[in-house]
Parts: sequence; structure tokens; C-alpha cells
Amino acid sequence: MERPYFHYPIMKKAALFFVFSLFLSLPLQSQIDVAWGSPQIAFPKHSYITSILGGNDNYIFALKATPRGWGSQNHFYLDTYARQSMAYVSSKEFQLPQMQEMSNVFERLFQGSGKFRSAHIERLFYVNGKFLVFTSYYSSEKQKNFAYFQTITENGAKVSPPVKLDSIDTDGKRNKGSFDFALSDDKSHILIFHNEPFDKYSNERFSYKVMDENGNILWSKKLELPYPDKQFHVSKYRVDNQGNVFMLANIDKDKEHVERRKPTYSYSILAYFHETDQLKEYIVDLGDKYISDITFNINPVGDIVCAGFYSKNSETAQAGTFFLKIDKNTKEVSARNVKEFEKDFLLEFMSERKIDKGHELYNFDIGHFLLRADGSAVMVAEQYYMDVVSYYNPATHSYNYTYNYYYNDIIVVGFDGGGQISLLKKIGKYQHSVNDGGPYASYVLVDGGQMLHFLYNDSPDNVRKLESEIEHGHISSMNNPGRSVVVMVSMDMQGHTQRQQLLDNHARKNTSWFLPKMNKKISDKDVVLFSRRGKYYRFGRVSL
Repeated sequence: MERPYFHYPIMKKAALFFVFSLFLSLPLQSQIDVAWGSPQIAFPKHSYITSILGGNDNYIFALKATPRGWGSQNHFYLDTYARQSMAYVSSKEFQLPQMQEMSNVFERLFQGSGKFRSAHIERLFYVNGKFLVFTSYYSSEKQKNFAYFQTITENGAKVSPPVKLDSIDTDGKRNKGSFDFALSDDKSHILIFHNEPFDKYSNERFSYKVMDENGNILWSKKLELPYPDKQFHVSKYRVDNQGNVFMLANIDKDKEHVERRKPTYSYSILAYFHETDQLKEYIVDLGDKYISDITFNINPVGDIVCAGFYSKNSETAQAGTFFLKIDKNTKEVSARNVKEFEKDFLLEFMSERKIDKGHELYNFDIGHFLLRADGSAVMVAEQYYMDVVSYYNPATHSYNYTYNYYYNDIIVVGFDGGGQISLLKKIGKYQHSVNDGGPYASYVLVDGGQMLHFLYNDSPDNVRKLESEIEHGHISSMNNPGRSVVVMVSMDMQGHTQRQQLLDNHARKNTSWFLPKMNKKISDKDVVLFSRRGKYYRFGRVSL
């Protein structure tokens, strides 16, 4: 059912479009254009954009949700915006699959009345001019968890009937297993993945199905791994352009194999090659060093490339970086480098006294791992942590809690084709928020090949400072998005940087604030941005 959004004025100024464009002129840098559309009012009331789905030459598509009262499920809409002006065009509501079964009184009260209840959205991909919608539905009557698939055309005019993809036998809502879905880089293969309900006395069991964009199942496989359920934890998985599946797993060691002051876990990459029906395990081993964060990708020839941080004595600290390239056939490491951070680099984060005492960096999470055609790679990480402060109120005899969120410095590590470090750079950043989860914190990375561009909300005081001051910790905190500025730090592969203000969030015309966590790469040269404050929102675009 289509909602007649076009019958309602979005905003008197919505017909106007303003563009803020910036052209930088760093050495070796091509021009980059940053543009923002006009502010718009979300409609209907209380609706909000949940994600940017993608775009084509003419339009940008987003998913909008509208709450329908306490205890009811959201309604969802496919919103369309003009790609050049980023102005609102239309919106189309789509119905999630509805299941019919008897429900008890509790479910009628808290999950919708009657015999019909909707499935829940798990993933939504935009592929070749249509939306691929994956949903799940738990049936308490059948004690099964179901996964469904359907397609929707760009304009929302045609919705295919839901098709059941998979199911999990459960033993109740608290232990019902879970589904997830992954898209290959070329969008030719979709992985449907589920793990069985947790059983600490059984080995880990997985079910894989790989399908094409039309819903055709290309292959399926159930695997039981030689690790107990309680010891095996999947942190990342991928499907490559040939439909093979890779997953990165953290494996707890048996208690009898744990040594004092040594890692209590190990990492493995498990790969299933469907054409030969082979399951291969690639062990990532750094000896006595703690792997504190790790990521991986598959290069064009099918080799596994992984990198990360290690520590000498902690699961959350960083003393240096490592790089491994593993031959997919021989399982041998063809390139390897483990490199400790040098003192000059650590001095950008801490005092010499702390370095001499053996202090390490801490809480850096890898956000991006980019592979280049020449075999080199770039890893980008951000410092993130949260702390909780409690206060006892004697008047109410209760505790009050304050949650502090910190999104701080960025580290960029470049590796050459042999795994040696070719670049190590800190980008100084300090963002702090309270009791909100940090929606206006973190950053957007725009990959220009020979240039990397980082966009984020910053204190206006930092724009006037020298880059060397910021690198060595002389930096002001961004703790109020309404009084922040949007900056872009551009960096070449030699580590030269330039900081430039793009937008003043405090300006009167800016009724929405930049949300770095919501962005979408819609082509090799375009990334869509998003800003929001209350009922106002608008889109932006970075073009290389």
C-alpha cells in the first residue's frame, strides 16, 4: 500500500537546494566534492531513517521505520531521493511476511493482537535495481525459527511472495539460534548462515546456503566442527565471488593447555570450498603474543590476507601490528610481518615515562581493511571504549549510572605486498558523549585509492590548531554535536595530512547534525552521508 507522501508539504524550504562544495589541493590529490541537500522533515510523525540501502545513476534509496504504538511492530518504507539534489522524491510502504498461528495472552498484549504477526527484518540489500529482503520469524507453536526471502522493485510497485529459505529447530525463545546474511563483493552470491541453538556439551554446528540474487540456492551444507560449542566464537565471515565461505573464529583453549600469563585463546580462519566439498582450517598463530584484534579479506587470487594488533600481556592492548598472507592451497604463510610500535610513534599517545614502564596502546578496534591491486593493504582502527560511573542516592536508596562513550584517535597502517609496514600514522581525534551511545561520534572513511579522507564531527578549536599539535595530544574534546564542526582530514600514502572544515553544525541554517555511523558507498566515486536532529534530517554526498 502506497503512502501519499507527495500530498503533504515536507517543508516550505524543501524546494530549495543548497550545496556546500569543497575542492582541496593537496599534492598528489584529485579534487573531492562534498555536497549537502536541503533539510527535510520526517513524515509521518516519529518516523526515522534506519539505513541507506544504495543508489543508481538517478536515485538514492533508504529504509524508513515508523513505530505503531507501544508493543506494536514498526512499519517500514522504501524512501527515494534524487541523487544529485538529494531531495525527497517518494516513499512506498512494504509489508513484511505475516504468519498465522494461535498466540497466548502475553503475546497478544505485547507482540500484537490477533492470529497474524509479522516477521522481523534481518538484512536488506540493493542489488541490480531491486531490493533483496531477508526476514525471520519465530514460531512458538512449532518451536522453529524461520528465515524468508523476497524481492521488491526499485519503485516498490512489485513485491514477490516470501519464500522460506531455512529453519532452525529450537527448544524455546531463549535458545532459538540465529540467522545472518552476507553479500559477496561483486554482489553475485548471498550467504545464508545459521548456527544451531547453543549446547555447551556438543560440538559447534553450522548450516550454510549460498544463493544468487534471484533466490536460486546454488549449494547448501551442514557442518559440525571439531570444537565444543562453548569454546568456539565466530567474529567475522565472508562469501567470495565464487561462492566459497570463510569465517574467522576465536577458540578458547582447554584449561589443561592454558599457561600462566599466556593467551587463553587462539584464532583460526575456516574455509569451505563447495566445488571440492572441502573444509580447511588456517591457524593464525603469533606464539606467546596476545592477538587483541584481527581482520581478514580474500585477495583476487583467493589467498587469505589478515592483519591486526597484538599485545605482550593483554587481550585489549596494542603493542604492535602483524600481517599474514596464507596460500589458499598449501595453507602455508607466504608473507608474514610482526612489528612492534616504535617509541617515536608511542610518544604521540603517552609520556616517555609510561613507555619506559611498558605501557601499551589500548582499545583500538579495526574498522577497515582495504586490499589494493598491487598486493598492498591498508588497515584503519579507532580507539573506542565506554566507562560507567555509579552514584548512590541516599534519598531514593538506589544507584544512578552514567555511561560515558569515547571515540578517539584513528590509526592508519599501510602494508606493502610483502607485509612490511609502509605507513604508520595517527589522526588525532577526541569525541566524548554521555548516556547516548555516541550517535554523532566516530568517522566516515572515503577511500580515494592514493588518498584517504576521514570525515567526522570535531571541536571548532581543533581547526585552528597545527596538525603537529593535534598529533601530540593537544586536542579539544567534541562533546556537544550542536557546537561542533564537520571536518575532513585528507591523507596521502606518505602520511601527509590536511585538515579542513566542511560545515558548522552550530550555524542557524543547519537544523540537523552529521551522523558518521550512517553512510553508504554507492559507487567507486560516491559515498552518501546522513545528518539528523529530532524530526529534521538530510542527506549529503562525497564525490571523488
